[in-house]
Order: sequence, then C-alpha cells, then structure tokens
Amino acid sequence: MLIVVLLKGVPARTTQVVQVGGVLNREAMDLVINPHDIKAVEAADFLKKRVGGKAVAITMGPDAKLIPLMKPLYDAEVLGVDEEYVLSDRKMAGADTLATSYAVSLGVKKLLETHTAPLNALIDAVQKTGYSDAVRAKATELFRSNLISNRVFSELPAVKDSLIQRFLDGELTAEETVSELKKERDRLSKFIVVSGTRTTDGETGSVGPQVAEGVSELLGVVLPHATYVEDFDVDPESLVVTSQRLIGPISQKLEMQLPALLTVSDDYRPREPTASSQREVRLNSYRGKVRGAAKWTADDLGADPKRLGLAGSPTIVGTGIDVGKPPVQKVLGKSLVFARDVPAIESKGNRYGPFTKGDLASGLPDEVLSSLQSNGSVTLFSYETLTQELFS
Repeated sequence: MLIVVLLKGVPARTTQVVQVGGVLNREAMDLVINPHDIKAVEAADFLKKRVGGKAVAITMGPDAKLIPLMKPLYDAEVLGVDEEYVLSDRKMAGADTLATSYAVSLGVKKLLETHTAPLNALIDAVQKTGYSDAVRAKATELFRSNLISNRVFSELPAVKDSLIQRFLDGELTAEETVSELKKERDRLSKFIVVSGTRTTDGETGSVGPQVAEGVSELLGVVLPHATYVEDFDVDPESLVVTSQRLIGPISQKLEMQLPALLTVSDDYRPREPTASSQREVRLNSYRGKVRGAAKWTADDLGADPKRLGLAGSPTIVGTGIDVGKPPVQKVLGKSLVFARDVPAIESKGNRYGPFTKGDLASGLPDEVLSSLQSNGSVTLFSYETLTQELFS
C-alpha cells in the first residue's frame, strides 16, 4: 500500500512578504517542516506497522531548501519515511491553496503511475516469456529499485513465497500469476494520503480537502476525506478506514473505503498495532528506503501551466509584513523600489543607505530620488519586478 505524506516547509522565524498575493519568498528565508505535519508522519508510521506498505513524502517548494530539510525524516521515530519527492519549479511559485493542491494532486497521480508501471511490466514479461530468466531479472531490478512489494517479489530471506518466486518454481501458471499481479495492481489503487490539519504560514486548513478533490478529478474516482482526525484505524483485510474526529463540540465517527485522505489533528496519538498481522505487513512492505530525494518539475507532472503558481491562483491575500521589522507594503503600479543594490549616498550632509535590490525607495529627499530614478536605480514596482523578486 502507498502511504502518501504531505509536508510543507514553513518560515522558521520572520519572512519577506510582498502585498500582492501574500507571496512568501521561501528561497530567502529559513524554513522548518510545518509542525502540524509531524502528526502525519506519526500516522504514516502507524499505517506501515498496521498494514505495511511504503511511506512516501511529497512536498512543494525550492528543492535546494527542502531536500536538506526533509532528510532527517528518513529516520524519524519509529520507522520514518521511505522515499521523498519535491515538487519544485518556478512555474509553481506564488501558488495559493488551489494551485498548490493541483500540483500536489498531480504528484500523487504520478506516484501511483510510477508504481503501477512496474506491475504492468511484470504482467507483460510473464505473458511473453513464461518461466524465464528475463522475468526473474525484471523482478529483481524492480525490487531493488523499491518499486514492487515483497508480496510480488523479494530477495529478503524472510520472504519465501512471493508471487514471482512461486511462478518461477512452477507453483503458479502464467495465467494464475497474471491474475494475482492484476490483483496487486488493484490493491495499489487503495492508497491513503495523510497530512497535518493546517500550516503555520497559512492556517487555512484547506489544502488537504482540496488535494482530495484534485486527485478525484485526475483519477476519475471519489477520494473521500476526513479532517481533524484524532484517532483512526485501518482494517488490513477490507481496507476500511474508521476515523474519529472533533468538529467544534461535535464528535464524529466516519468509515471510508480506501483510497482516502486524512488530515491528522495535533491531538492524535498513534495506536499500537497487534502482532497477529505482521506476516501480511511484511509482504505488503517494500525493500527499504531510497534516501536520495527526487525532484519533479511541472513538465514531469504534465501540469497545465495555467493552473500553476500565480497564474493559477485566484486568491488575493491582504497586506503582509516582515515580523520584527517595520511594516513594509509594496503596491503594484504605485510603490517605488530599488532595481539594483546601491551603496550609501551622501546628500547635504546626510547619509542614506546602503540599499538592497527590492527595498522600498521611501523617505528620500526629492533630489536624491529623482537622481536615482534618472539613472535607473529606482523603478516602479510592477509584475516584472515582483516576478524577479520571487524567482531570484
């Protein structure tokens, strides 16, 4: 089973925020993993011990910042994540919750395709070549690449009865093996997505449900979701999720058939799985961890550029300020900003600056401001300068 963990890098302290769209310049600030998302990692850990599978983390933002940030999650207590994918592209910058959810939904879709293709390749190999070294070689390659579960094929000493091994030993016919591989492919579609309830830099709580809607649209299925989940369990046989959540004063108990999405409350405390299902858990699990985070761009995802980043963001956020500094507002078509770094300026016994590209050109004498405008050092804040600031 695929367990998809949605994570976000949020500001560690203060941020540079421009007014238009409330866009965060994440490349220019210190980031930490959103504290609320740690509960999603704990939920994924429980699911791996309860049902088996692979915990895959997906995040979105500047890869140079996020890849080092996510590295410790491979060893997070107790089992940690197995693989990490960073959705990173300038086309995605400046996204609101809708554009973010669209990109993340494409990431979930690609993840499913990445793991479905190996099963199709094995089905094709069995049908074409029968009992052959080619089937064993393909299964070995896919297992070592962490793309098929132990149930399909495994080199682990503790797993003796994988499908491909039974086929190669003559215990299963080609037709029976293909049938079982198709069942595994169907089982792969019973994935689960877990995330925190909200992020510290947005607090909207809407990305999780929007991803559920986005994945439903892209896959042509209904992906049910439950928010603010304080407790949940999954039946390993039926793959039915039973969740408990608190909405205001109302406590609700929900049942959902996988695939599904949960946003996990800060009050969540993982259950302790029973030991009776550990053989099935081992069969459903994968070879191990792939510690090198992969980067997926907009082209990798096959994304519609009109639905990404600023272009795909209908939300207009109010004025933002840099916490701990004097409030700063930049208004399109009105504010004057520095187009380049400018050293300190002496004028009539007064010293101004130095200035950094993007700083507001405010509080300067008219003659100084006029001189800076005439030599191109100061310009009007426009979409072009906003884009340069975001993608610097």
